[in-house]
Amino acid sequence: MIEKTLTENRAERRFEIRDNSEKMQSLELKLPNLPIYVFKVKDTSTNGICFLVKGDSDILNHIQVGQVLNMRCHAEDITKPSKVFISEIKHITKIDKGPYENHQLVGLMILEK
Repeated sequence: MIEKTLTENRAERRFEIRDNSEKMQSLELKLPNLPIYVFKVKDTSTNGICFLVKGDSDILNHIQVGQVLNMRCHAEDITKPSKVFISEIKHITKIDKGPYENHQLVGLMILEK
């Protein structure tokens, strides 16, 4: 697994603008022989989503960069149906400081909606 560390003065290297106000609230992941995991969406772009995982979560032992996943996304507006999409894990980044200290940020590239 490739792991990076976020720092307070990190230079932004992503190509697409991220929107923290996107109306997606959570992502749901189901892997074989594991319970369903639900994660808070951190930010989104046209082709990607980042979500937060607690640093001690067992799911980190079952995901890795390059892995393709089926994810279900739940909107903030509960009257809208959830969406399923295929995505690839592009990074798993350890967060060392700030309000999400001891979490990991998982970045997904959406392959198919």
